[in-house]
Amino acid sequence: MEIDLRSGEVCLQDNQPVRLNGARGLRVTCTAGVVWITQTGVAEDVFLHPGQSCRVCNNALALVESVGGGKIRIDQAETFAFLKLMRNAIQNLTHPRESLSFVRI
Repeated sequence: MEIDLRSGEVCLQDNQPVRLNGARGLRVTCTAGVVWITQTGVAEDVFLHPGQSCRVCNNALALVESVGGGKIRIDQAETFAFLKLMRNAIQNLTHPRESLSFVRI
């Protein structure tokens, strides 16, 4: 299943987990039903009820599944988005794309 983060909610079906690879920093929010999240390398699984959320803590495999039927919303973490923005700004300062050249008349 391909997930478009801009599309809003994702409907989950019982016994059909969604695989999240390389998802560190994403926030999974339960919007309906009960959602089960298990992450490789994390000892405890998480069960979310409507309105609750969980942040994926690493880039290993995370499985998201509903108990019965459920809906989730997946958002990028504000912190990681801010860090990416800052990294790009620093790169632009240290490695400008092209310098402007002026022609004397």
